[in-house]
Amino acid sequence: MFGELLDKPHSFVGKTEVGQRRLDVVEFVWYCRCLGFDPVEGLKEIMG
Repeated sequence: MFGELLDKPHSFVGKTEVGQRRLDVVEFVWYCRCLGFDPVEGLKEIMG
């Protein structure tokens, strides 16, 4: 379960997935690392 990888409850992940909660920069890095993505590359994508 992804929440376990983040050490966060399922509600944290669920609210983020449906857009009820936004990630701060640190949380974004946690998400990327848990998913095997480079957070810098992710930010480059967001910044266009």
